[in-house]
Amino acid sequence: MRTFLAIYRKTLGDLSVPKAILTYLLVFTSVLWFLLLGFTNNEIPDAVADLPLAEQELELLTAYVPLAWLWGAGIGLLVAGSLFVALTLATEADRGTLDLLLSKPVRRWEVLLATFLANLTFLFGVGVAGLLILATFLYRMGGFSAAALNGGVFAILPATLLYTLVVCTLVTAVGIAASVATRNRLQTAALTTVVPALFFVLFVARLVPGAIYEDYSLYLVDVSYHLGNVYVLLLEAVGDLPVELQAAIGFWAGVYELPAEGPPDEPLELVGYVDPAVSLALCLVVTAGLLGISLVQFQRLDV
Repeated sequence: MRTFLAIYRKTLGDLSVPKAILTYLLVFTSVLWFLLLGFTNNEIPDAVADLPLAEQELELLTAYVPLAWLWGAGIGLLVAGSLFVALTLATEADRGTLDLLLSKPVRRWEVLLATFLANLTFLFGVGVAGLLILATFLYRMGGFSAAALNGGVFAILPATLLYTLVVCTLVTAVGIAASVATRNRLQTAALTTVVPALFFVLFVARLVPGAIYEDYSLYLVDVSYHLGNVYVLLLEAVGDLPVELQAAIGFWAGVYELPAEGPPDEPLELVGYVDPAVSLALCLVVTAGLLGISLVQFQRLDV
């Protein structure tokens, strides 16, 4: 247990480099600012603060959820995972300190599990910070009243935090598996970046007119679609989603069927490529599978 705690604390310390964190937050907020310019100019009505509170909450909700899925707990967080995870186990292997540690009488599963949990803890903290920054920026730039945050952000916060934990666990498992397989920092970062790359590329492919996305069943490997499914599943567990929010998620994440013309006036149906529960199970199975493979390979590493 002492070894576990020592490695957990050391890994958290290695990740908590102020320069790296500030650099990431600077890039994160810069991209977020440009995204919010589009949302506040095109998606949010002028003088929104003059609307009744219920309408403000709905406007805030329909802007916050897609942005949380796309950037706050989406591409931004996945990129952070690919970069920060590479700073731990793979970096120690690059420096030779991992071989030195494994040559001592330590339980290897404790080393790997402590590293995994420390990365997960750190990344989840980064994700929560990103979601709070997103809410603050959206509130200020959109011109909402402070009371709108209750129904527009905090009402769905449990579902959003649980979704963020799923995202963090998935990308951390990918990063740890890449670290064990390559034992190289740059290769680990490159392999883990495949996750946000698939998210972005297939998200764009889904928006392109044509039937390529469905004809080639790209949704089966579409990280953005599966994560959108997971987010919807967790949101619906909190309560029924307003049709306006369903439409927003349907456009951005491709989870709901959108009407051919005009705004929807009744609850939308899921597109049904994959059931949301199956998407969640797939994320959990991939995470557990990668972690299990990593444990087996880590036990067999030569030093």
